[in-house]
Amino acid sequence: MTQIITIDQIPDEVLIHVIRNSNNFSWNFLAMKIILTRLNMKIAMHNDDKSIFPECCNELRNLLKKSINVPNSMTDLKQILSITQG
Repeated sequence: MTQIITIDQIPDEVLIHVIRNSNNFSWNFLAMKIILTRLNMKIAMHNDDKSIFPECCNELRNLLKKSINVPNSMTDLKQILSITQG
């Protein structure tokens, strides 16, 4: 349960940074790679309209929550949390 609270507390700015710069990171979880590519394309298709950002962040948070017990997902979550704390 504490992990889900942590996921909800990740700032949108951090998640947008992760989405837009996803190629600069090494991802272990295939679903993470796929959703980041899709969300990055979604943002590009909306011409970087910031009104789409909360929806994209929520989609990414939902994936992280649903895959909380997947070891590769946990590795990726730790990487995102390190950005938050860094």
